[in-house]
Amino acid sequence: MTRRIAVLATVAIIATSLQPVRAADVAAGQAKAKICATCHGRAGISTAPLFPNLAGQKSAYLGAQLRMFRSGERKSEQMNIIAKALSDEDIENLAAYFEGLHPGGS
Repeated sequence: MTRRIAVLATVAIIATSLQPVRAADVAAGQAKAKICATCHGRAGISTAPLFPNLAGQKSAYLGAQLRMFRSGERKSEQMNIIAKALSDEDIENLAAYFEGLHPGGS
């Protein structure tokens, strides 16, 4: 029985990994990022030392941070509220958009 469960789990993992990966929609991320500009700057470069720059950050990092804000695992009064409204697709799109921005603001 244990072997059968292990085989089924392995098949499920392989089947999941074979599904095509949906590319993030950078344009949708840019449109969604308008609310981010208030604190993180229009080009992802913050004008206030309290808020981090987002431009050029790796999308995997940004996605993980947004998911932690959304779940409440990472605490920030503003970010927890904003992230709760984001879908997984929104997060992927935002992360791709900010990753594509030049960290120097140009």
